[in-house]
Amino acid sequence: MRLDTLTLVREARKQDAASIGEVHAEAWRVAYRDLFESTFLAAQVAVRRGQWADMLGDPEFSGTLLVAERGHRVVAFSHFGPAEEGDGKGEIFACYARPTAWGTGVASTLLQRVQETLADQRHRDIRAWTLSGANRARHFYRKEGFRDSGRRREWDYGDGRPVLELEYVRSIRHLRH
Repeated sequence: MRLDTLTLVREARKQDAASIGEVHAEAWRVAYRDLFESTFLAAQVAVRRGQWADMLGDPEFSGTLLVAERGHRVVAFSHFGPAEEGDGKGEIFACYARPTAWGTGVASTLLQRVQETLADQRHRDIRAWTLSGANRARHFYRKEGFRDSGRRREWDYGDGRPVLELEYVRSIRHLRH
């Protein structure tokens, strides 16, 4: 196996903000091109490209942010922590990979570390919300052992046209104690 095909997962640093923003923007641009109107999507891509510097510089930034690198290049990231609902579950707030890394195993390696970290933090179950039309993401979560819980919510990303999101859940009780 070539060195540049190995995946390193580590905690994000402030200097990773631009790389995380690029991953986030490119994933949105490609994955959601059929889900949002093009002008609105372009604006959201720009927001995601630039938001991480402010977020990582905010002393009140909460949760954990991991990045996955290949060949010293950030190719995926995940932001996660205690569920916003306060129900004791862990929650994945964001999990994205560069489209060029899709299907390479990077996201699976990253998600494994996310689950191990949440288990170490004493979470027994984990949730992730995904757009109902994001078929690649839905397939990925199912492949990784998540199941559709049946819970739904509408989420407005700012264009006044709420989209349907689906909750995926997984038990992580067996990972670590």
